[in-house]
Amino acid sequence: MKFEVEIDDELVGALASSISAQLNADPVKRERLAGFALGQVLGWMAGRSSFQSMTEQHTEWLTQLLPLFYADDVPSAERIFNNFSVPYGRAAYISRVLLEKQHSAWREKGRNTLMTGLTAKQAEAGKNIADGDALRYVPVSLDNIAYRELTVILEEIFRLDPTLAPPVNKAASPGRRTVDIPSQLFEQIIAQLGA
Repeated sequence: MKFEVEIDDELVGALASSISAQLNADPVKRERLAGFALGQVLGWMAGRSSFQSMTEQHTEWLTQLLPLFYADDVPSAERIFNNFSVPYGRAAYISRVLLEKQHSAWREKGRNTLMTGLTAKQAEAGKNIADGDALRYVPVSLDNIAYRELTVILEEIFRLDPTLAPPVNKAASPGRRTVDIPSQLFEQIIAQLGA
C-alpha cells in the first residue's frame, strides 16, 4: 500500500542543520526517512515493535538512521548528541553499542585510517631515525576508531618488548586526538597493520 505524506517545513527546519540540509537536497533520503517513520509507527500500532526502554528504542532507530544520514562516519556520542537530541550519556552508550554491532566493518575502517595517518608521517619518523633520534616523537592526528586500533597494536608490541618508549596522548577533541608516537615505533606499527 502506498502512503504519501506532506511534512511541515518548520518541522524539517527544526532538525539538526546537517540533517535538514540533506533532506532538502535529496528526495531519496526524504523517501527513506518517511518510510522509516511510517514503518515505526505502524509497527507500534500493530504491536509488532515494542521497546523496553528509551535507550533500546533510540539504539534501534539510530541503527537505521545513522547509515541514512552519515553512512561513512563512525557512530560517535557527539554525532548522536548533536544531531538526534539524545542525552549525552545515553548517546555515549548507544555509540559503543553500535560500534560493537558493526565491529568488523569499523575495525577495518579504523585500521585503514590509522595506516593513512602513519604513512603520512613515516618520512618524518624515518628522518629522525636516520639522524640518530629514534625516540623523537612525531604527532599523528587520529579519529577515535583509529586510536582504538592503535592501542590494540601497541598492546601487542609492548607485550613483546616492554622497554620501548610509549606514545603520549597530547590533545583530544570530540572524535579526534593527537598522539605523539616515538619514531622507532612507526615501522613496527605499520608492519602490524600489514599483518
